[in-house]
Amino acid sequence: MRILLVRVAADTRYMSAMYEVVRMEPLSLEYLGAAVGDDHDVKVLDMRLEGGWEGLRSTLESFEPDIVGTGGDTCEANACKRVACLAKETNPSVLTVVGGIHATFCPEDFRHPHIDLVCINEGVFAFKEIVEQHERRSKDFSQIDGIAINEGSTQHRTEERPLSDLNSLPFPDRSLTQRVRDKYGFSLWGKHLALMRYTQGCVGRCDFCPSWKQSGGRYLRRTVESMIEELKTIQEPYIYFVCEESLLDTELSLALAKAIQEERIGKHFGMPLRADTVANKPQLIEAWAEAGLEDTIVGIEQASDEHLDERDKTTNVKDNIEAMKVLKANKVACTGSMFFRPDFSKEQFDQLVEHTIALEIDCPQYFILTPIPGTKLFDKSRDHIVEHNFDLWDFNHAVIPTQLPLKQFYEEYMNAYRTHLEPFVVELYKKKMAQLTQEELSQEMDGLLGFRRVFGTLHEDHEEYAGPPA
Repeated sequence: MRILLVRVAADTRYMSAMYEVVRMEPLSLEYLGAAVGDDHDVKVLDMRLEGGWEGLRSTLESFEPDIVGTGGDTCEANACKRVACLAKETNPSVLTVVGGIHATFCPEDFRHPHIDLVCINEGVFAFKEIVEQHERRSKDFSQIDGIAINEGSTQHRTEERPLSDLNSLPFPDRSLTQRVRDKYGFSLWGKHLALMRYTQGCVGRCDFCPSWKQSGGRYLRRTVESMIEELKTIQEPYIYFVCEESLLDTELSLALAKAIQEERIGKHFGMPLRADTVANKPQLIEAWAEAGLEDTIVGIEQASDEHLDERDKTTNVKDNIEAMKVLKANKVACTGSMFFRPDFSKEQFDQLVEHTIALEIDCPQYFILTPIPGTKLFDKSRDHIVEHNFDLWDFNHAVIPTQLPLKQFYEEYMNAYRTHLEPFVVELYKKKMAQLTQEELSQEMDGLLGFRRVFGTLHEDHEEYAGPPA
C-alpha cells in the first residue's frame, strides 16, 4: 500500500514566520514510517518546505495514497483537519488518521466527517496495526488499542494502550526526509540538526505542562546501547534530544556521556533540563559538556517563588540562579523559557524581564501562559477562555483575559525581547551564525526580520477577543 505521512503547516502569520526560523525534522512521522516501511511504499511530505497546500494537493494526486496520516500541536489542529479534508476530496476512499499531542488529550476535537481514526498517545504500534488491518480490506478497527474511531457523528474509543518501552521502538527512518534534511535546524542551536528521543516523562507536575500526564507520571529511558547504535546512523553534526528532561537518571546519563566519548561520536548536543538537575548535579553537566553538550533549554518560568509555586513548579529562584552558574562554568549556552501571565501588570512584565537579564540568560524564550488541553491549567481555566480558535493557541497569543489592554500587552511582550537583545542574544548569534555559509546567513536574517514584523502585530490576529479598553 501507499502511505502518505504529512508534516502539517498551520496557516497563521505567526506560525508561518516561525517555520522560517525553526524547522525541526518530523521525528514522529519518521518513527511511523519506520514501523511500516518494510512492507509498504511510504512517503513523508513536509508542507513547511515542500509547497504548502498546493504541494499537498499535487502529492495526493500523483502519489495516490491508500492511507494519509498527520498530526500536530493544538495550534496545528485545524490544519490537520484541512489535510484530511483535502485527502478525502482527492480520494473519498482514502483512510485518514490523525495523531499527536492534541489528539491524545482532545480526540473528540477530531470527531470530523473526513477523519476516520485518531491515534491516542504513542501511535507507532497502533498505526502499524491500523495499516495491517486496512491491508486486509477490513473496516473493523475496534480491536486495536489506543485509538478513537469516527462513525458518522459519533466517536468510539478502544481500550487504552500501555506506553511502549522506548527501546522497543524502531529507529526513525530519516531517509524519508532526505530530500529536505539540509533545511532542518535552528541557527541558535545548529543549522543542520537532527532530533532524537532519549527519555520520556518528567518528575515535575507543572500545571501548564501536558507531558507528565502523557507519560502517566512515569519517566522512561533508553539504554546506552540503543542510543549509541542510533547515534552512529545520524549524519547531522548537531543533535537535539526531544525530552521533557534529559538527565534525571544520573547513572545512566553519565554512562551515556562516557560512551559517546569512547565511541568518538563527535556530535554537538542540545537538550532540555530542569534547573534543579543542573544546580544539584554539576558533575553531570561537566561530563556532558566534555561529550559535546553546547545548548540547553531550562524552564526558568517566573521571577518569584510565589509565582513558581502557583504553577506547581518544584524548582525555585535559587535553583535558577545556581543552574546558570553551573552552565556558564561549563560553557553551555542557556535558552531560558519564561512566560508572561495574561493577568500581568506592566510592573510584573518588567520584573520578569529584569530577572531574566540578571540571570544573564544567553537567549530568552518568552511565552504567554496558555492553558493547553491535557494540563491542570486547562481544567482550572476552561471557564475563562475568551479565544476559542485553536490556531492562536501557539503560546504567543493570550487566550484568557489580559489585565492590560491587548495591544499594550503585546507591546510589553515584544519589548521584553527587544530589551534582552543586547548583549546576550547578540553574542550568541555571533557565535552560532559564524558557522553558517553566506547564503544560509542571508536566509536566516530574512526569517528573523519577518518573525519580528509578525510580533509587532500579534494583537490584530484575534477573532473573538479584543481585550480590556485602553
